[in-house]
Amino acid sequence: MPPADKSVVITVTDEALGRIQELAQTLESKGLKVERVLPVTGVISGTCSAAQLAGLKKVAGVMSASEEISAGLWQPESSE
Repeated sequence: MPPADKSVVITVTDEALGRIQELAQTLESKGLKVERVLPVTGVISGTCSAAQLAGLKKVAGVMSASEEISAGLWQPESSE
């Protein structure tokens, strides 16, 4: 069974902000399944394999590409 895709966050450079939609399409062609494009903050989020993540970091206009870290709060069982 292939490894599960990882949630990733891509931060774009200031120079690429004006073409963030085009950059999202380029990242999609490199294997990113784009979920959200946030032009104001310069963030693209989506999912891809760990192997594809390394290639996304090399795309012109990408400042950083990293696995999204999520945290949750433990919910004790209620006695009510």
